[in-house]
Amino acid sequence: MINQLTLKQFKQALEETDCPSQILFAEAVSPEHWHRIREGTKYAEIWEQLEAKAEELLAMPPAPPSFSDFILFGSTGDRIIYQSKRDQLYSGLHTFSLLAMADIRPEWITGLENAIWNICNEFTWVLPAHVGLYHNQYPNQIWDQTKMPRETVDLAAAHIGFTLAEIIHLVGDRMHPWVVERVKAEIHRRIFEVYFHNPVPQNWELKTNNWPAVCASSIGAAAIYLEQDSEKLSGMLWRVINVLRAYLSGFDEQGATPEGPAYWQYGFSHFVFFAELLKERTQGRISLLEDKKIEQISLFPQFCMLGGGKVVNFSDSAEQVKWNTGVIHRLQSYAPALQMPESTTWLMPTSNSWLDNSRLMLWSPDRTESQTEEAWRDSGRVEERIFEGNQWAISKVTDVKGRMIAFAAKGGYNEEPHNHNDLGHFILHVDGRSVLADMGLGVYSRQYFQPEYRYKQVNAGSHGHSVPIVNGCTQGFGRQFYTEMTGHHQTNEEMAVSLDLTNAYACSDLRHLTRQFVWKRTLNETPYLVIRDRVSFSNQPTSFQEVFISSVQPVKTVPGQLELSDVTLFYEESEWSAEIEPVTLDSETEKGKRFYRIILHHQHPISDMEIAFRFVIS
Repeated sequence: MINQLTLKQFKQALEETDCPSQILFAEAVSPEHWHRIREGTKYAEIWEQLEAKAEELLAMPPAPPSFSDFILFGSTGDRIIYQSKRDQLYSGLHTFSLLAMADIRPEWITGLENAIWNICNEFTWVLPAHVGLYHNQYPNQIWDQTKMPRETVDLAAAHIGFTLAEIIHLVGDRMHPWVVERVKAEIHRRIFEVYFHNPVPQNWELKTNNWPAVCASSIGAAAIYLEQDSEKLSGMLWRVINVLRAYLSGFDEQGATPEGPAYWQYGFSHFVFFAELLKERTQGRISLLEDKKIEQISLFPQFCMLGGGKVVNFSDSAEQVKWNTGVIHRLQSYAPALQMPESTTWLMPTSNSWLDNSRLMLWSPDRTESQTEEAWRDSGRVEERIFEGNQWAISKVTDVKGRMIAFAAKGGYNEEPHNHNDLGHFILHVDGRSVLADMGLGVYSRQYFQPEYRYKQVNAGSHGHSVPIVNGCTQGFGRQFYTEMTGHHQTNEEMAVSLDLTNAYACSDLRHLTRQFVWKRTLNETPYLVIRDRVSFSNQPTSFQEVFISSVQPVKTVPGQLELSDVTLFYEESEWSAEIEPVTLDSETEKGKRFYRIILHHQHPISDMEIAFRFVIS
């Protein structure tokens, strides 16, 4: 629907439904809904934690981050210290807002007013890591200048603008009017004037990643709450709609995003929040989620969900994702084939986001955990898809023992959102553990997002992925380094995908490099994977290595075999010498995680080679 919508239709829908007393986010307005949630057992422990957190905040309000904390990103690249202190400051907003909805105790309103006032007193709502984001030189030539860059709207500013606008809409009548007016003034100054009054595009308006979804959706939602003039609102939201069109274009026709499932949830959730709010505002006349492509996008995470709470975590996606069951359940209305994830992966409310927590509590189904497990326990179940546009292939098999066994591989290009140089890389997952694995995201710092530093890191560079090192060359960064999916097929016995990797490397002697994955997954036999690489050089190469990333320590048992727990790697002993390199990594989500680089050195590389490896699951 979003691509067929015209400005005239949009403006007419808003004007025909213009009503000053209109109820928005109706679920949150209903006292009965909050009473049911507050008195039920599902979140009983969470409410206790929220009340304890509220008492702590009332007794000892957190201090805002200092200027020294703010400039750390510019001087050292660190963003964790400032953001952790900021999270503490903002925890009052998210804690007291939930309590105020479910309980009329006056101290919760007092706490909420104080938390909002402190947020309005902040110099900027933009994170230090995003200051000056619109500059072409970002993040350089920002922090050493005499004058600060002009204000922008980043993820954090847009999110807090949406949050504050929604909260005063819901409980503003119980708050001091000065607080309510202050919120409106600050949103107007920090969000609307910066975005709607300045024709210079925001950096994220030019992208197709999670940024336009979070920022544009949040700005649009705040406008719906605060702008009463329907004609003016139509112009404001039309800019938002066009940005969201660009965001959706980043998904292929099968619904995949190269950012992976974690950023799918972050970006697409905000799109869902906005779409449902717009549907209410137009009394159902505009329903952005009723679209075939939206249905495919909604189904994408289902293919990425593996056993034990793991996911297909290519690029900067965490290996484990906690799912907002409220968002999943709401999307089931538009994508009936979407299933609820395993109960062990359900997100629980925290004190870090009113937007996520409110939809989690209000939109989640009332079904029991045991009911949601049934679909995940069906033996002989095969679920797979080849996402042609973004060149991902995912196949999941549940064997007779109830184990989930999965294979995933990717192509694409090496300048994707949250990119890793990982063309031809793959994951092999057995019963809750990704044995052949992706190392995942690194520690988010200024340096990590600068290519000259990023791709020297083992988790982002191709040397830290299960792809070849070609005559000493690793894969290059940039859109000019890409793969072509030259073929694929699916039968009752196998799924096969072929990728041309030639253009992934800036290797002068490389003439041709292809990789074929053949995933044998007949239901009556244990699945196994065969990888066939064919490589051709204009001159005889001096070296050729195959690299495989394992999450378990390899053990050499007999010649030509490496045991990786539930997986055995078979190779030609006479052609390869094996080197095992332990790697310990810190990331945004985990510290000290151990991986192993299996480096197979070809003993006698020649100009034309056909290479095969077999991974058999025990």
